[in-house]
Amino acid sequence: MVDIRRYSFAAVILLVVLRVGIGWQLLYEGMWKINTQGTQTPWTSDGYLKNSQGPFRDLFRAMAGDPDDKSWLDADAVAARWDTFNSRFSSHYGLNDGQKNRLTNMINGASSHDAVLDLPKLPEGVDFAAAKLDKTILFDAAAKRLKIDGQRRMIATEKAKLEDQVAGREGADYEQYRKALDDAFSRANRLSYKERMRAHLLGDPDNAGLIEGRIGQIQLYNEMLIRYEDRLASAKIQFEQDQLNRIWSDVREKDRDLTGPLLAMNKELHEDAMNLLDISQLSRGRLAPPLSPIRIVDLLTITGLAGLGILLIIGLFTRFAALSAAFMVLGFYLAMPPFPGVPEAPGPEHSFIVNKNLIEVFALLALSSVPTGYWFGLDKLVAGFLAKRKLAKAAAKK
Repeated sequence: MVDIRRYSFAAVILLVVLRVGIGWQLLYEGMWKINTQGTQTPWTSDGYLKNSQGPFRDLFRAMAGDPDDKSWLDADAVAARWDTFNSRFSSHYGLNDGQKNRLTNMINGASSHDAVLDLPKLPEGVDFAAAKLDKTILFDAAAKRLKIDGQRRMIATEKAKLEDQVAGREGADYEQYRKALDDAFSRANRLSYKERMRAHLLGDPDNAGLIEGRIGQIQLYNEMLIRYEDRLASAKIQFEQDQLNRIWSDVREKDRDLTGPLLAMNKELHEDAMNLLDISQLSRGRLAPPLSPIRIVDLLTITGLAGLGILLIIGLFTRFAALSAAFMVLGFYLAMPPFPGVPEAPGPEHSFIVNKNLIEVFALLALSSVPTGYWFGLDKLVAGFLAKRKLAKAAAKK
């Protein structure tokens, strides 16, 4: 049994309050992160891990899975990511064939003769062959439809040639033709997400370095990363650390310049996909992101914060909960430690060796060494229950 008389009444009260206070802070932090998971901007430890500094930098950055966002600069990797999204989204929401086709065309691009518009008749004077566009656009007289090949993608100057053929001509047939031509051109000329992505990564000379003798921005980004890693290992004095901070700031800025448009495309794709759904499909809830290294880290962090917070508040398995929470918060500390020679973590706090996280670690270790769960918590009930069972077994043996 625990002899409470070994501790002053004030110490007992303060230690219990400290335990409940830390538990409340952990629980609230975990619940806040849980609540963001159903929003368009769910919490993730991605940015925190990517910007880790100190002796354990490589370990924490590896937890992010892709600490330098290089997978977003690989066209094939992005295409595979969107193909996986297409499959998971279609399965989760139970898309019908029409919705599946629209989503697939949105991602991969229009199929042949994708833009199809009703048109009663082709007006006099229109000659696709004369404009050298007979392989791009055609009129199906039997079906009374105007079709534009979505893969060939009529350009604006080609559309202007067809408009010139009927310039100055009036009448309902010409008005219907002009309207159908505008609509069909608008539909067929919209680039798919993969085409936009490849245009950004491969078609932009500034990014891909397609201009002879000129380094591309993606190659420049990779060289900046190599330069930073090389200098990180040798930086010792404050001047070198300050220079490293400037280089790292430039590296992150270049990362945002290159991956920002792709992340915006990814968000836009998800929003466009949601617009395909009806009310019954929307009721199925948000599609959870696929399991990945960073997703696993996020789930463990959220579960640890909320679960350990509850245990500390109710005083159940208190010593185990306090010790486990100490190790978890120690991880937060080591990801961005305020060590000499280590760049300061972003934010208003300024610390040297000891910061708020480390103080919380010490407090949790102190709680793990005293039986606060017996003083005020469920540990006392559990211990009483186990003691009664032990006595009952002992009595039964006599």
